This record gives sequence, structure tokens and C-alpha cells, in this order.
Amino acid sequence: MNPYARAAAPLAACLASFVLAGTAHAQNGLTPLRVGQSVTGRLVESDVPVNDRGRFHAYRFSATQGQRLLVTAESEDFDTYVIVGRQVGPVLDELKTDDDGGDGTDSRMRFTVPRTGQYVLLVQAYGEDGMGAFTVGLQPAPAASTGGMQTLSLGGTEEGALADTDNEDDESGKFYDQYSFRGQEGQRVQIGMMSDEFDTYLSLGRMEDGEWQEIETDDDGGDGTNARLRYVLPSSGEYVIRATSFGEATGAYTLTLSERTASQRTSQSITAGETVESELDDDDTVLDSDNSFYETWTYQGRAGEQLRISMESDEFDTYLHIGRMVNGDWEEIATMDDGGDGTNSLLEVSLPEDGEYVIRANSYTADQTGAYTLRVDTSRDR
Repeated sequence: MNPYARAAAPLAACLASFVLAGTAHAQNGLTPLRVGQSVTGRLVESDVPVNDRGRFHAYRFSATQGQRLLVTAESEDFDTYVIVGRQVGPVLDELKTDDDGGDGTDSRMRFTVPRTGQYVLLVQAYGEDGMGAFTVGLQPAPAASTGGMQTLSLGGTEEGALADTDNEDDESGKFYDQYSFRGQEGQRVQIGMMSDEFDTYLSLGRMEDGEWQEIETDDDGGDGTNARLRYVLPSSGEYVIRATSFGEATGAYTLTLSERTASQRTSQSITAGETVESELDDDDTVLDSDNSFYETWTYQGRAGEQLRISMESDEFDTYLHIGRMVNGDWEEIATMDDGGDGTNSLLEVSLPEDGEYVIRANSYTADQTGAYTLRVDTSRDR
């Protein structure tokens, strides 16, 4: 499937309107444009506004599969908008668009050609009343000569930079650098990416049969727009970090990789009729199944006792578990996600025998933290 493919846009009307407007253009109403060329144009009153935006000029160009192109549109008179697509019969299939990727309201976007053939480039005013002079450019983008796989060890820090010679993601068009590290099953890793020049974005994955398989991502888990990704490795082997940006940005960054040790917090006790307040944070233990944080509370129960356990939080979706530790292993008796109001949990259970029970106060998904209250009511009081 074409990685840029979108639903066919109603821009056939654009091309038809362009031809019907009677503007002097070449074959099919499209001005020819060559890769490596920049040309000037002007949007005037007689040009036709379309698609809830403004007037436009259309160009056609030929390109070969895999070419990396840089499309620019600049104007001091109006806010530019560019579209690259393919004409399929009467329909223009949009492949990529850009509004303000350049300086100010100018447009600038990279485009990797999905297959050899003819393409359409539209330069449009973003606003319906936009008119005036513009310059459109179609230049070869630098070949990918950097961004090869680097090695990063646990505890390591790397100073890097995203550049337009890095690898480029086929789907998003974003540049990225790659770092590999070896991890062990159950390791808790933390990856940080910081930059003063762009909004950082992290992806963690593995290469399987030469193909990238993404596992986990993070955008703003750190301070401000910095990324911080925490993950418990499900198996031993080589993992790959992709250091990239939230948008199509470049610039310097710092990447860190560290191992986190689960805190040795002991279980706290809770009694019948008691309400306790606590907080999940990223130093708590995580479940192996989904990397969600939890705290444990012990309760001395009796056979046949009916418990009503409630967990409430305004900061995350709560999840309750009750079970027992048998020879050091967790044996679950019952769980409940909701049951209470909204995303709060209410768990009702009958205890099978006398002894110590363990309540896990848990978040529903990974990386959810915050304050919560826990309460246990019992049939002893009824």
C-alpha cells in the first residue's frame, strides 16, 4: 500500500476549475515543473478558490520511486498551502500537504516518491481572500547519509542531532536516529530525550526479519516537550530506540538510557472500615502483564467474610486485585476495573478461608500515576 495514501480528495474540482477558469497553462491545465527548478507565479482575482481555502496554481512533475524531494512555497502576500498528489482519472489523490512548515506562513515539506510517474503540485492560498506573488520550488532533498544504527549502553548518554540527511520515516516523513542496546527480561529501562530546539519523540522497538516493530512510544513524558519512556523489557535480546521529533523538525538533542530499580516498598496494612490515602508513582512496582503501577495492602480476613473494597482517584483509571501470597507466588482471587462511579473500582468478594490477604491498588494502564483512596468494608460490621 502506498504509505502516503489517503482517501481520494474532492480536488478533482480543483483541476477542473483550474482548466475551466481559462488560465493559460500547459497540457491538462498544469504547468510543467522539473525537479531542481524554482518558478514564480501570482494568484489573481480570476483564479478559483476551492476546498474552503483560497485560489491556487497547479503544476505537474515527473519523479522516480525513492526520490527524496523538498517542496517549498513562499509568499510575502499570502499564507501558502501546498499539496502533492497523483491524478487518477478525474480525481486528485492527495499524498502529502503542508501549511506552515517553512518560515512564518511559508510552506516547506519533504516528500519521498512512492513510485515512478507523474505527480501534481498545487500551490494555494490558505485563506479564501489570499492573492499575490509567490515562488514555488521543487528540489532534490539530501540523500540519507547519517542516522545509521549506533550502540547505546545502559547508563549511557549520547549527544546527537536530527538532520535532513538522517533516515526518514516512510509514513510520517520525520527524521530519526537509531540506537541499539541489549536488555534482559524484566529489566526496567528509562529512556530520556531532551532538546531546546524541537519537541522530542521516542519510539522503542525491535528489528524482526529486517523490519521495524514498534513496541512503545512517548512524546512529552519528561519536562515540557521532552520525551521520557519507561518500559519493562518482556524478553532478553536487542532493542532499538528511534530518537525523532513530534513534527518534521531538526536540531540537537541529548539521549539517555538508564536502568530503573523497583522500590522495595513494603506492604501496608488496612483494617475493616478504614479509609486510607496514598499515591501511585513511577517508583512503585509494575505488573509484568502490562507495566502498570501498583501498591499492596494486607488485610487479615476470616473464612466466609464478605468484603466490599473501593478504590477512587481523580487522576487515573483505578483497578483492584485481591489475592494471597503462597510460597512467594501471587495467587489471584478476584479483580475489578470499574464497578464504582466513572472509572473508580468497587470489588465485592467472599473470602474462602482465614488468613492474610493482599489487595493490589493498581492503575488500569501503564504510566498512570496519582493520588487515590482505598476503603475496605466488611460483613463483620453488619
